[in-house]
Order: sequence, then C-alpha cells, then structure tokens
Amino acid sequence: MPTLAVTGAPGKTGQAIINACGHAWDIRALARNAQQAEALEVAGCEVVVGDMTEDSILGQLFEGAHSAYHICPNFHEGEVEIGAAVAAQAGGLEHLVYHSVLHPQTQKMPHHWRKLLVEELLLEAMPLKVTFMRSAPYIQNLKPYIESALRDGELVLPYSVHARTAMVDLEDVGRAAKAVLGGEVAAGSGWDLCGVGSISHHEIAELLTSLTGNVVKAHERPAPADTPNKIQMMFDYMDQYGLQGSTAQLGALVGELTPIETTVQRLIDEIEG
Repeated sequence: MPTLAVTGAPGKTGQAIINACGHAWDIRALARNAQQAEALEVAGCEVVVGDMTEDSILGQLFEGAHSAYHICPNFHEGEVEIGAAVAAQAGGLEHLVYHSVLHPQTQKMPHHWRKLLVEELLLEAMPLKVTFMRSAPYIQNLKPYIESALRDGELVLPYSVHARTAMVDLEDVGRAAKAVLGGEVAAGSGWDLCGVGSISHHEIAELLTSLTGNVVKAHERPAPADTPNKIQMMFDYMDQYGLQGSTAQLGALVGELTPIETTVQRLIDEIEG
C-alpha cells in the first residue's frame, strides 16, 4: 500500500484521519514524544518522533511517502512558519492535504487568518498538488458541555445561545479525507466540511431535551477572566457573527452525512457509560 504521512497524528483530527484511511494506506505518523509514539505504534502506524517545526523531522516524515495530511495544532502561533517548512519539504509528495478551517479569511480570528496564509503558501509550492479541507467545529467538542448539561440541566457556553454555527462529525471528516486522498480531486481545490450548516446552542439544548427526556436549557456565561486573548477573540467573533456554512461540499465527497442527532446520542452514551 502507498504511504500516507500524517502530522498532528495523536490529536482527535489525526486519529479520525488514521481510522478512516488506515485500511487503504500505510500510515506514517508524527508524534512529539515516546508516549504518543507508543500509542500510534499500537494502532499500526510507522512513527517518526519529533517536532513539526524542524525541517529535518518533516523531511524524515515525508521521505518516500505518496501523500501527506498536514494538521497543525489549533491556535499555534507558528502555523505560518510551519506551513512554509511543510511546503519546502513536500516536493517529493504526489499530494498534500492541508487541514484548514471554515472561513479562513476571517481576520478577526487570527487562528483562522493564519490558515489562509498557509493556504497561499501551499498554493504557490508548485508543482505540488494540494487540497484544502476547511472544517467546521466538531460536534465532539460539545462533549464536556453536554456532560454538564446532563448533570445540571443547563447547556452553558461562552457566547450567545442564538449564535448560529456550522458543525461536523469527526467521522465525516475522516470519510472526506479518505475520499480526497483516494480520488481524482482537482489540484488547488478547497472543500468546506460541514455536516450541519447552521445550528444554535438553543437548538442543541432542545435536541438534548428530546434525546434524554429531561429538560435542558441553553445559557450564555462569559469565559473566565484568565481565558487567553486568542480564545476570547474567537468567542467574541462567534457571539457577533456565528460561523455558518453549507453541507453541499461534504455531501458531494461522502454522500449521506451523519445526522447531528446520531452524534449527540453517541456522546450521551459515552458520558453515561
């Protein structure tokens, strides 16, 4: 089988990519330390240990690989510099997929804007074939909030309960990656990954009420005073503008999308054991 190199492999996005693609690809995963490496090896991956900020490590990861899926840690201040290093080391790849974000053109959220700058760098890394996966927030990110809601009857988040955002199931992200890596996808193409185009916390609370039979109400509560500014900027943006999208592109890649009801019920089952 061809080799797929995966940066950010230990994280939840990396795990979704590995789970979806592991049957069709030999996975070479980047781990930061021995503990992460051991877990990846148990999962059947070849492992390179090191930091993605180091050119030599990226060169080792990409050497002889057919394709790569690049995931930079969220909110990483050095994402643009890492993107430049990936572009410089990826010359031998047939295909590079970059895990971007829904609406990367949003300057008011710097972690989005940095991803747009990386997209520009990779577009210009000719003749590299590159594809951009612009993911909505994961439904799985709601798990700690749902856990509290099941206990207290309140879904509490740090911005307006009426703000509307797109969301996506991590499994659908993996399915999309598999489709893009295994198919004939035009170079330079970008795909919005939205399993739900627009939903509010108020509607999620109603869904929890329906699924559990217990009343759950949505409430806004400001983030703690020591919340890092880069995260508070995201909350402020979401409060004012939301982050809506379309499900059309993800549907074109994977067909039937996982209903949010299915994902939320799975999270409830995990919480309740």
